Amino acid sequence: MSAPQSWTKQQEHGSFVAVRVGIWIYRTFGFAARSFALWPCALYFALAHRETRRASREWLATVWSLPAGQAALGRKPGLFTSIRHVHAFTENVLDRVGLWAGEEDRFEFEHQGGEALLALAAEKRGAILFGSHLGSFDMLRLIARRYDLVVNVLMYTDNAERLNALFDAFGGGSRVRVIRLDPDSVQTAFDMKACLARGEFVGVVVDRARVGGRMQVAESQFMGRRAAFPLSPFQLGAVLGAPMFLSVGYAVGRRRYFAVSDQVYAGGLVPRPQRDALARQAVEAWVRRLEVHCLRAPLQWFNFYDFWGESEKALASQPR
Repeated sequence: MSAPQSWTKQQEHGSFVAVRVGIWIYRTFGFAARSFALWPCALYFALAHRETRRASREWLATVWSLPAGQAALGRKPGLFTSIRHVHAFTENVLDRVGLWAGEEDRFEFEHQGGEALLALAAEKRGAILFGSHLGSFDMLRLIARRYDLVVNVLMYTDNAERLNALFDAFGGGSRVRVIRLDPDSVQTAFDMKACLARGEFVGVVVDRARVGGRMQVAESQFMGRRAAFPLSPFQLGAVLGAPMFLSVGYAVGRRRYFAVSDQVYAGGLVPRPQRDALARQAVEAWVRRLEVHCLRAPLQWFNFYDFWGESEKALASQPR
């Protein structure tokens, strides 16, 4: 049996393959493709990609180990549940493409917590929106457009310019831009500070711990298991004194999405000796809120890699 690959080695290739497939389906068939194109794609990825199938199986087993997870899944997960899991992902990709194409009117969208973002925007204050691979972080595009906010999304990718070009090619007047996140460079901190100073919002996905490098991680119990989450973005938020939010958006039906912006820190200057403790408290608050939404929509978890194994490696690599 081959060793599971790190997410840093899978993400670039897998994400762009999925996006390219989604664009082709959308441009060829439009949303009518759901009835016949998505299930074959899901079957292919679930059966042909062992790593995807293995990651799905482990996630579903973890969910099933919890009483709330059993209630959410309804029956003990098997191969067909994994196929449904991958189908949810393929549907998510097609929805993302639809959003990029400016077809927001096709979606029902409920957002909880928008008042807090509007209040900050009225004060010309920015905030950091910490997201995850639960559902679609592209829901920020709908939030940005609905509330007339500017959102900058930091991503672990060398292809930020390519993603921005994709957005521009589809049109739709996006108010979301992708900025390359390099945890080993201070440039990311300067980029975030500049965005916040302009009263803009910064979105960062923080549910994947990176092994090695300068980024610190925090340990937390997640879904009943030991897991690692990036600590450095929360530490930077403490240094900048920025308000911090959990921000996730996930499907609750066909073209129906629920998004939430839930404050984990109100913002304000933090004395240097207290910053690390505050950052860790913010991580823990974020994880607890994320767990609630994972249990509401377990098939919307799209981390198809060895999440728990990478967590252990990230924790082991931290200096003592």
